[in-house]
Formats: sequence, structure tokens, C-alpha cells
Amino acid sequence: RGRHLTYSPPSANAPSLRDAVADDSPAIVALVRALAAHIGDVSLAKVTPEGLAAALAAPDPLCRAVVAESAKGDIVGVCLYSVIFSTWVGAPGLFVIDLYVKNEARKSQLGRLLLTAAAREGRVRGCRFIRLDVDARNRLAEGFYLRLGFQKLDGDSSFLLKADAFDALAGA
Repeated sequence: RGRHLTYSPPSANAPSLRDAVADDSPAIVALVRALAAHIGDVSLAKVTPEGLAAALAAPDPLCRAVVAESAKGDIVGVCLYSVIFSTWVGAPGLFVIDLYVKNEARKSQLGRLLLTAAAREGRVRGCRFIRLDVDARNRLAEGFYLRLGFQKLDGDSSFLLKADAFDALAGA
């Protein structure tokens, strides 16, 4: 299993936090699919357990994750992230790919604790900021991030180059 983090659950029944390992991929993929369903579009989640396991287990991992594990051993929350570099900030940072906590584990500060654990890991790697995208339909998430001190970037727009267009550009 992954390295347990320095978070002490408030009770024996509260989830504990640890670094994710490749074997956690099926449970993490299930949470990502639940996030897509929460947003209202299950087709958004294209990740497979095999693809995620390969990304987590790579010698230089393409992504990392912190999971919240219940006392029963079920994964009830995840913060999936990658290290990025910003020339605007002049430093590395974290890009939070997905943050999701199961309904039954919400209202327990678990989302904040997962982000805190990721930020602590990022700080060890020299990171100085966190960046993330929020689906425009997910107003609850937007409010959550604003309460934590995140700022909405009014001047930025996200763009995505997918599949055929990506292949065409890469082949150019």
C-alpha cells in the first residue's frame, strides 16, 4: 500500500490518508466516474484502471494521487494531481486533475485534507501554487475552492486539443 501521510483521523472510523499506488486504480477510476456523473456527463471520464495504473507506476509518474481510505479499507476520496511549471509564477506547482469525495464522506473536511496532503507533497518538490479547472456546471465545487482561498482566473480560458486534432498537429 501507499505511504501513510501525517494526518491523524479524528476517530477510529474516520478515513486515513495515504499516497495512492497502482493497485488503487480501479477504485480511483470509480471515483472519477462518480465525479463525471455528479457533473452530469458520465462520458467525460475516459480513464481506464490500466491507463491510470501505468501513469501512477511510471518511473517518473505522469500523475500522483492521495487517497482517503475508510476504516473498512474502501477508498472514499481522491486528489489526483501532476507537477507543472509556470513561467508566470516562475516556479513549479500542482495541477489538480480531479478531487472527489464520496457523498457519505462529505461534510468531514476530507476534500480540504486531501488538497492539504497534495500541497504538502508538492512543497517537498518545490511547488509554490495549485492550479485546477472546475466544470462550469459544478457551482458547489467553485464555492468550495473560493472558501479555501483559491482565486478565479477571470482573464484565462482553457483550451483542449483532442484525438484527431492532436494527432494531426503531432504529425505535422
